[in-house]
Amino acid sequence: MSNTKPLGVKRKGYWFKVWSEWFESAAYRDLSMPARCLLLEFHSIYRPQRNGQLSISVQNAMERLGCAKQTAQDAFRELTEHGFIRLTNDELWQERKAREWSLTIERVNNHEPTDDWKRWKPGRPVFTLPRKRSQLRKAA
Repeated sequence: MSNTKPLGVKRKGYWFKVWSEWFESAAYRDLSMPARCLLLEFHSIYRPQRNGQLSISVQNAMERLGCAKQTAQDAFRELTEHGFIRLTNDELWQERKAREWSLTIERVNNHEPTDDWKRWKPGRPVFTLPRKRSQLRKAA
């Protein structure tokens, strides 16, 4: 992401990059449309100093994507399994704090991107998303 604007174009706000390397990858092409849209939403809130602390709640994702709760949850799961996002901090429902994520295609704390999406293979998730604590309570 850069705060510079392309020459000759005057727009409000900022822009973010989409590298063809991951855009053309099998991992990205396998994502559903809601998961692709959620990845763009993560890009819209990404700031270099905050990667690893990016937070979009399921409720917020539902509103941003205009979808049902299960669709939003599935989009988070897909992005995790395909290696585009990594869970860095679990939710604290008592404090009304949503999960925090990092984009694996961007630097985190001055470390190179992990590009975990490159390890994705059909039927073999890169990461498995743990069940939310609230889901575990209901199951007990």
